[in-house]
Amino acid sequence: MRGAAGSPEPEQARRFAKAFGKALLECLLEAWELIPYALVLAAFGFAVVLVAGMVYHLMFDPNAVDVAARLDLLSIDPDKWFPRS
Repeated sequence: MRGAAGSPEPEQARRFAKAFGKALLECLLEAWELIPYALVLAAFGFAVVLVAGMVYHLMFDPNAVDVAARLDLLSIDPDKWFPRS
């Protein structure tokens, strides 16, 4: 399938991403006061990706034998961590 400009879609998407990245970098370099906000936003996005991956692997992983067994591993029961004799 061809893109709107007549080039193959992957090539068109790559050119768009490259142009968008250049424009975004140019805007950030022009407005120095926005760089801290961009860094915080990137860190937040990275944290969201990590949490989403953890939730998927804990709850929705098709290879999990039992969700309850997975959640039991996260238990904060003091007897589990400090066995009493």
